[in-house]
Amino acid sequence: MNLLSKFAAGMVLALTLPLGALAQETAAEPEADRIANGQKFGAWTVTCEAIAVNETACVLSQRLVRSSDNAFLAELLAFWSGDGSQTYFAARVPNGVFFPSGFAFRADEAEERKDFAWQSCSREICEALLTLSMEEIEALEGAESLIAGYRPNLALQPAVFRLSIDGAVEGLTALKTLSGE
Repeated sequence: MNLLSKFAAGMVLALTLPLGALAQETAAEPEADRIANGQKFGAWTVTCEAIAVNETACVLSQRLVRSSDNAFLAELLAFWSGDGSQTYFAARVPNGVFFPSGFAFRADEAEERKDFAWQSCSREICEALLTLSMEEIEALEGAESLIAGYRPNLALQPAVFRLSIDGAVEGLTALKTLSGE
């Protein structure tokens, strides 16, 4: 190999090394935070559902069961409006609920309660909805504990239980980022 050939080979090697290093740096950059079905944010789990081709809707959810027998008490959902301007909490409870008693929760130490509005029922569940601002959710996350309740039917005593809002702000922020808002 003559001197010119060695020089040309050295130049090719020198030119390709920075490109190879650049390619490695690009590949090593962390991927943008992704939200995955089943991902946890405090007390909440991300639940996603395909609603159209290349379109997915995700909400935060938590299922609450009675500790003594694992009987279903409620499922809470936290999500954004379609336009990303408002946050909602939904409560799903077993069908047969006594509507006049409502579904509500409050911070342990607070007098004021947050009342959900009943929306609809199917054979299995009834749903209630509550509009909350991110500031209200933050304040609720700071509460020591939350108490929720509803009357399963007219003949039964109210179902009263503790719940946690922890992780809702972080999870809702991640969901809003996911939707590109």
